[in-house]
Amino acid sequence: MESSNDRAELTRRLLLKRAGVSAGLVAFPGLLAACGDDDAATSTSGGGGGAAQSGESAELTKLLDDIKSKQVIIGNYGGTTEDARKAAFWDSFTERTGVKIVPADIPGNLGNQMLGGEVPAKWDAFHGSPSESRTAQLNGKKELPKTPDIAHEDLIDPEYQPYVWQSFFVGYVPAALPDTFADGQPQTWADFFDTKKFPGKRGWPSKEYTSGTHEAALLGDGVAPDEIYPMDIERAHAKIKSILPDITVYQQFPQAQSFLTSKTVALCYGPNGLWKGLADKGQKLEVYWSMVPVLQPNGMCTMPDAPDLDATMALAAWCNDPKRQADFALRTNYGPPSEAAFDEISEKDQQLLPNAPGRETVKPDIEWLAENEEALLESNKQLFS
Repeated sequence: MESSNDRAELTRRLLLKRAGVSAGLVAFPGLLAACGDDDAATSTSGGGGGAAQSGESAELTKLLDDIKSKQVIIGNYGGTTEDARKAAFWDSFTERTGVKIVPADIPGNLGNQMLGGEVPAKWDAFHGSPSESRTAQLNGKKELPKTPDIAHEDLIDPEYQPYVWQSFFVGYVPAALPDTFADGQPQTWADFFDTKKFPGKRGWPSKEYTSGTHEAALLGDGVAPDEIYPMDIERAHAKIKSILPDITVYQQFPQAQSFLTSKTVALCYGPNGLWKGLADKGQKLEVYWSMVPVLQPNGMCTMPDAPDLDATMALAAWCNDPKRQADFALRTNYGPPSEAAFDEISEKDQQLLPNAPGRETVKPDIEWLAENEEALLESNKQLFS
C-alpha cells in the first residue's frame, strides 16, 4: 500500500518531471530551452586507479584507490542540475578513478521503493532528499548504508549526514521583472500577500506541490521564521485563500518562468533555480531575498543493496570537497552543504545563494513535514478544488 509520504514524493517528482526534469529549465514565451554551463570543472591527474592528486587526504586516497567497481549508477532528473553535477563532480571523479558515472531516469517513486528495500536496487543512489532517507530509515525493510565520516556535510542536520551526500539547498523565494511596481518594491511576505499595495497576479505552484507554500503563507501572516514549526495548517490555508482570486497556478516549473516573462503574473513564487535559469538567458529580474526564503535540502540517497557500494562511498567522499561544492553552487545558484564551500565563493556571489551566511531563512523541520505531508496535501486539495 502506498504511504502518504510516497504520494507526496511522487507528486514532487511529477512536477519535476513535467518541468523537463530540472528546475533550471527556461521557458520564454514560445521557447523552452535548457540552460547551464557545460564547461568541465578543472580536471585532476590520474584515472583508472592513477596517482593521488595533491591535497587528497590519506583516507580519501585509500577510498579511491581501493575501488573495484567499474561504475556508479545514479537515478536523476537530468537537465541543467545533472549537467552541473557532471562538470563539478562526475568528470573529475572518473578521470581520477576510471569509474564511470551512469545516469538513470527516475520513473515515478521507484527510487523510494528501492530505497525502502521494497524492490531490488538497480541503482547505487538517486537524487532524493533527507526526508526520503529518513522515511526509509523508519519504515524501510533494509538498513541504509552509512557514508564515511569524510563524506559528512556540516550544514546538513547531523542525524541525516550519514545518509545523504552531494547535497545542496534550494531556496523558495519570489521574483518579479524590474519596474513591475511603480510605488516601491515589495520587501516582505506580507507585501507578497498584499495585492492592493502591490497589485497583480501571483504565480503559485499546483496543488500537488507543498514544499514551502504553507511556510510562505505563515510568514505572510506574521509568523516569525523560527516559529513556523509545528505549522498551523489552517492558518496557512486561510492566508493563501485570502488572495486566491489573484493566484495563477502553474503546473510546470518552465510555466512559472513563462508566466513571469510574459507578465501574466507580477510576482512568482518558486525554487531559486528558476530565476537563475532566466538570468542565464539574459533576463533581468528582481529576486526578493529580503522575503525570508524557505530552504529545502536535496541530496543523493544511497540504496541499501547498492551494487557498486565501494565506488559510491568513494564518490560521496569525493563530493565533499569545498571547491567542487562551490563550483556546483555557482553553476546552479543552489546553496552548498558545507561552511568551507563558502570560503571558495566571493561575498558578492554568496549573496545570490539561498543559504548565504547571515541570511535569515526557514529551514524545514523534516520530521514534522514527513508526519504531516498528507494534511498539507489535503489543504492544497481543498484550496484548489
